[in-house]
Amino acid sequence: MDSKDKKILELKKTVRKLQKENDYFKSPLYRFTLVEQIKGHYSVLLNPPSIDFRTTKGQKAANFKININDIVCILSDGKSKWVHFKEPQKSIEGVLLDSDKLSFTGTLHDFCNKYDNTKIHLCIVSKSVAVNPFYYQLDKDKLKLSDNKISNKYCDNIKVSPKYLKEFVERKSIIESIISFQKIQFHCK
Repeated sequence: MDSKDKKILELKKTVRKLQKENDYFKSPLYRFTLVEQIKGHYSVLLNPPSIDFRTTKGQKAANFKININDIVCILSDGKSKWVHFKEPQKSIEGVLLDSDKLSFTGTLHDFCNKYDNTKIHLCIVSKSVAVNPFYYQLDKDKLKLSDNKISNKYCDNIKVSPKYLKEFVERKSIIESIISFQKIQFHCK
C-alpha cells in the first residue's frame, strides 16, 4: 500500500466520522438536549436565587433574603426610598420585621444595578420610580398592575416618562419571550 492509498483511507475515515457528527447534530435528540439546556438557563434568569437585603427600623438593623421576582415597584420621594413587594417579607436576622414595604439607601439606579444585573426584572420608568415589568401592562402613558392579587395603591397607575417608555416596552417583550419559550414543549419528532 503506497502513501496515496493510505491518504485515501484516512480521508474516507474522516468523512465517515464527520458524517456521524453531522447526523447527530441533525438528530431530534441533539435538538431536544440543546433546547432543554437553553430553557434551564432562561429559568435561572427568570428565577434568580434569593439576595441579601439589609435595612433598618427604628435605628436597628434587619436582614432579609429577598427574591427579586417579589418586587413590584420601587418608589423614591427625595431621601425616602421604598421597595414594595408582592407579599410581606420576613426578616431573618436583627430586629423582627414583617412588611411588604422596605426602605433602602442609595439611588434608584444603584439599587437596580445591584439587585438586577441581568436587566430583566427591574426597569426605571421615571426619575423616581422603577417597576418589575412582569406585573404591569402599558395603558397609553401609564402602567397599570396586571395582577389583581396585588392591592398596592402606590404601585398602580404609574406615569411613564417618555424617556423610559421604549426601555419598558423592550423589557416587557423580553420577559414575555422568555416565558413563552419556556412553555414550549418539544417532542422528538
